[in-house]
Amino acid sequence: MRGILPGRRPGFRAGIVAPTPPRGGLRARLGALVLAASALLAAEAPALAQGASRAAEREALLLNETGVPVRELYLFPSAATDPGPDRLASDPLPPGGNLRLRLPRTAGCAWTLRAVLGDDRQEERRIDLCRTTRIPVGDPSAPLREVLLNNDTDLDLREVYVGLPGSPRGPDRLTEAVPAGRVQRIRLGRRRDCVFDITAVLADGTEVARPRTDICRNSRVTLADPSLPWREMTVANRSGRALQALHAVPGGTSPGLGAEDGWGVNRMGSESAPDGSAFRLRIRLPGCEVDLRATYEDGAAEAKRSIDLCRSPAVAFDGSGIPRPPERSVTFVNRHGARIDEIYVSSSSEGDWGPERLPGGLGRGERQTLSLPVDCTADLRVVFPGGGAEERREVNICQVPLVAVRPGWTIAGRLDAGEDDEDGPRPGSIRLRNTATLPIVELYIDPPGAPRGPDRLGATVLGRNETLDVTPPDGAGCTARLSAIFRDGQDAVRDPIDLCAGIEVPLP
Repeated sequence: MRGILPGRRPGFRAGIVAPTPPRGGLRARLGALVLAASALLAAEAPALAQGASRAAEREALLLNETGVPVRELYLFPSAATDPGPDRLASDPLPPGGNLRLRLPRTAGCAWTLRAVLGDDRQEERRIDLCRTTRIPVGDPSAPLREVLLNNDTDLDLREVYVGLPGSPRGPDRLTEAVPAGRVQRIRLGRRRDCVFDITAVLADGTEVARPRTDICRNSRVTLADPSLPWREMTVANRSGRALQALHAVPGGTSPGLGAEDGWGVNRMGSESAPDGSAFRLRIRLPGCEVDLRATYEDGAAEAKRSIDLCRSPAVAFDGSGIPRPPERSVTFVNRHGARIDEIYVSSSSEGDWGPERLPGGLGRGERQTLSLPVDCTADLRVVFPGGGAEERREVNICQVPLVAVRPGWTIAGRLDAGEDDEDGPRPGSIRLRNTATLPIVELYIDPPGAPRGPDRLGATVLGRNETLDVTPPDGAGCTARLSAIFRDGQDAVRDPIDLCAGIEVPLP
């Protein structure tokens, strides 16, 4: 055997020398390992932090099993005195909807649920989130309740209230009006109650009450009074203008034509009927008679009362019943230095001058008496050939029936100064003056012993303290029989009377 050479380590083959590690190499490798580990930990830190955060939270799933919307929802630790914010944030949870909430685990297991439903009911109970995170709002085992409201009235249904007997009526269950003849479904949600007080409000403000209604036995509720039969009519517009509104009430119950209350609702809704059109109207009435008021696009109105729909179901409005101002007599005298081409007279309450009243004009020194359907308080306007105009406002032509148009007349103290028109009736006539408090609506002047002839007033009336000059009819003598009928039906008779006496005759 060969001996071991001096300076050699046992186990090494002869001629093979082990490499010597470079100086400092091991330390460098250890440093690289430390740097890599640090980088790995830095990269995983957010994920570890997120996992720790999730571990500190729990998720709750809330399900709306009430059958109605949930308007407000609060979920808070049972030990807290403040319920905290509304978890829905003004966004109602619909029936069958769900909501996921993240809750801190540090708050414990005992939580309180408080829900405010769309019908103002409240539900509150305690829950253990450590046992379950699936939380139903409402009792899913309770049946769904609903009411079928049959609006068999002749008016739109505006409001509906459904509540337990003896409790407040709660919120309005409608989101929009229910037209007459329609059926509306009112959902009450999941509940075990059967008996409810139901109140319906119609378009005219009338309330229909159905107290202690058992909807478990019969969920269909009718609103009309079965003792009121249906009546039908055809309404025709022959007025020469559009019909804007129609009001109908039982015969004999209507107020005055211009009354705001007592006529009920507009049966035409938002519709209008042009001139020449016709439409059908169905209403419920205790009898056959109905009072109707038609209002036109210009605000004018007329009424037809005690119309018997059982005999004649067709009604036509032609505008003949529109009240018109009585005709007033006013005399214009031209004392100006120029001819008057146009004269306008309109009620001070009107918004425009209306038609020109004297198409032929009025020369210098001339006078003309006009009979005009205007109120006593009127506005006057005269136009001269060059286009210049003068006006005077709010003249009481019933007290001052003579207007002398002269320079400065628009500010003069008296419009009839210097004129003798009011000294008395003209020879061969008489002047009638109404001294009563009511207007004279009819006037008859006939020969003695003759039957009553036509009404001398026609469509006009003779108001309080108004006058009317009367002459004998053509071909008739001065002696006559005069009969004046007042608005209350009373009459004043002068038999005989001399129509040529040239005097003023007070009536009655």
